[in-house]
Amino acid sequence: MKERIISFSWQHLLLIVSLSIMTCGVALCIRPNFGSSVIATIPFIIALAEEASIVSLFTIVEYTHIMNFLFIGLQILILHQRFPRIQLFQFIIGFVFGFLLDVNMWPTSIIVCNKSYTFWNQQFIMISFFQCQRFK
Repeated sequence: MKERIISFSWQHLLLIVSLSIMTCGVALCIRPNFGSSVIATIPFIIALAEEASIVSLFTIVEYTHIMNFLFIGLQILILHQRFPRIQLFQFIIGFVFGFLLDVNMWPTSIIVCNKSYTFWNQQFIMISFFQCQRFK
């Protein structure tokens, strides 16, 4: 029994640590305008569109929550009776992911990217790409 409790604790600790690392990576991609990761693409685009129109209903984290709820809802609709009840824990994991994304967006708020900086980043990426292609 004691081993099961220790195993359970380690698994969840590692889950939280891995989610923290993942959300830190997402925040570090979003702040300098490098784009976003696959998991945050749709919320990121919607948040950018709202910023462009100066009307912001939600933050990227809130859009991530909404997208997560929609995806799980679609899973339930598609699978009906075959939907395993244990998969409802996706709601909790999605909420934790959004919370940790919000936490990691705060310290990365000091990263400010202007257009010339983005231009030089793009040039560096293009040069690196062509150099890699040369050595294939």
